[in-house]
Amino acid sequence: MTMKRGWWLQAVLLSLGLLGAAAQAGQALVPEQSAITFVGKQMGVPAEGKFQAFTADAALDPAAIDKSRVRVVIDMNSVTLPAADLTTEVKRKRWFDTENFPQATFESKQFRKLDNGAYQVDGTLMLKGVSRDISAPLTLKTEGSDLLAEGQFEIKRLDFNVGDGQWADTDTVANEVQIKFKLRLKP
Repeated sequence: MTMKRGWWLQAVLLSLGLLGAAAQAGQALVPEQSAITFVGKQMGVPAEGKFQAFTADAALDPAAIDKSRVRVVIDMNSVTLPAADLTTEVKRKRWFDTENFPQATFESKQFRKLDNGAYQVDGTLMLKGVSRDISAPLTLKTEGSDLLAEGQFEIKRLDFNVGDGQWADTDTVANEVQIKFKLRLKP
């Protein structure tokens, strides 16, 4: 009997280990159904931008949220704004400086479930060579076998040296920038 119980215990521990590994297994980003956008204001008028190329290394599991992780890498040269001249301008040294900082990254440190059924991710955003800790509320929704992670958060552009010199005046260009994300992940 002891031997049978020992095997059973080993089988349970092994299956728990495999379940834990499943929560850490990678998910593939579906780029055409994912988006990272931002909205800033110039002279009080909102201007929305978009990043057309980014990758995500993710293992998100609502059932094991504390073991979840994500790392997003954004190609800063893929930025687009409503007008071509704005797109060219935002890539320049005073703004994103895409020549010297071609990527921005977000790396999670912790995921948490909130009381209202939503989640929060805490992590580090590196933009233009500056790292800052951020927190973002998000929703996780299963659609078939896919997982949809959506959320938004606000950053202060001057914290990342975005828009320096004459553009540091927040009366002309607001300091607050809203970032929105939608990541569709396949198992």
